[in-house]
Amino acid sequence: MIACLYGRDFAPFVEPVVRDLCAAAAAVGGEVQPLTIEAALADPARRAAVHRLYALPFDAPGPVGPFIRQLFPRVEIVTSFAAQDLCWDKVASEERLLNRGVPVPETLMSAEPADVYEFVRAHEFVLLKERYACAGQGHVVVWLDDGQLVGDSGSHRYRVELVSSGRRQLCDDRLIYPAPFYAQRLVGDRGARGFTPGQLLRAYVVDNQIAFWTERYRDHYVRPADWIVNVSCGAKYRFVQSVSEEAKKIALRSAEVIGLRIGVVDLIRTGRGDSYVLEVDTDGYHMLIDRQFKVIPEYRSFFDLDHYIAEALLVEPEIPPKRLLGG
Repeated sequence: MIACLYGRDFAPFVEPVVRDLCAAAAAVGGEVQPLTIEAALADPARRAAVHRLYALPFDAPGPVGPFIRQLFPRVEIVTSFAAQDLCWDKVASEERLLNRGVPVPETLMSAEPADVYEFVRAHEFVLLKERYACAGQGHVVVWLDDGQLVGDSGSHRYRVELVSSGRRQLCDDRLIYPAPFYAQRLVGDRGARGFTPGQLLRAYVVDNQIAFWTERYRDHYVRPADWIVNVSCGAKYRFVQSVSEEAKKIALRSAEVIGLRIGVVDLIRTGRGDSYVLEVDTDGYHMLIDRQFKVIPEYRSFFDLDHYIAEALLVEPEIPPKRLLGG
């Protein structure tokens, strides 16, 4: 049995994806079964029937690899937990990409507030990011105003106070932001109308093939927080029919470096044509690939990500033929 494994607590937003994956498998004559982690724990016979797992969000009582291996000793994990963890840890994934020659925006990881000030002076607009997050959660655009670090996260403009320890908190118009600091240059173009963020592209990669591309955009950029071009922060999707060969090569190389069979690669392109990888994401026990592009009017079967995933799940590995040596 091929199973989509997920946690019951995540059912409200995971089960629509599970239903689409199961329906897509049935449409091509295969079968993928939904399986909650709770059902697997309660039913040894059912989990013994599973030979391949596609992981969606769930909670594990301890390190996930040993836990799953204990439940499913001989199961094939479609996306390794090491790759899932790497996608979740944005600093670790960016370091991996950079070390393998994949272009990423200039980034700072430091516990020193002075380093952040120097980084902002060098790059003008900077994104303070969460290390473990997705969908733009916790991101703050920061810049200097008369020597004071200020920031915007969508609802307010703050005076940002960087501190060596503690917890993040909002006190009137002050955002107290503790170390460690994960800061990234905001990629875009500066012209007569000011700063414009680069084009944000997403490649949907399945088994070393790019199934299709989307672009995230806004109709208007009113405030600095609008430069965080994420659907959860008010941006929109549209499909992109043509991208450069360079972008395709970077996207496929990024998936290879992270170790993904199935995932998405976010690239940002400037008006000069420079491309940088912002992050690589996947379906997994930490996160879920956003599928809100399914609601836009241009959506059709060609852009059905779950169809491509289901086909990949149903492919059985080739068994090499036996070879007899000697006479």
